[in-house]
Amino acid sequence: MRRRDHCRLGPFRVGIIPQGLLKPFILKLLSERPMHGFEIMEEIFQRTVGMWHPGPSSIYPALIQLEEEGYIEPVIIQQKEGKSTKGGGEKSRRPYRISKKGAEVLRDYERFRKEWLENVSQLRRMWL
Repeated sequence: MRRRDHCRLGPFRVGIIPQGLLKPFILKLLSERPMHGFEIMEEIFQRTVGMWHPGPSSIYPALIQLEEEGYIEPVIIQQKEGKSTKGGGEKSRRPYRISKKGAEVLRDYERFRKEWLENVSQLRRMWL
């Protein structure tokens, strides 16, 4: 399958997905429901109609950083013996949810999104 996260313009490679969108997009997805890393990768792929398919080397470091900064938190799963665990063992899929701090940041992102769309519209006029 051909990657569509960039396009060729003569000798130039032009990125379609702006840098810095991964973490806000993860927060947006986790505001809808808890997910683990693989689900997040697949959801991004589906919602961008295949244009963007971030891999584990992008998703997992972003999840770690978002958790360390308090924007997301692991979902505590109760085991049958009454012990709780943060999403199972190291090899299992670890679900995350957005924290209160993350929800606040996501509200700020909405303002950025509107400004970003206006800027993209300005750039689009250059090519019309």
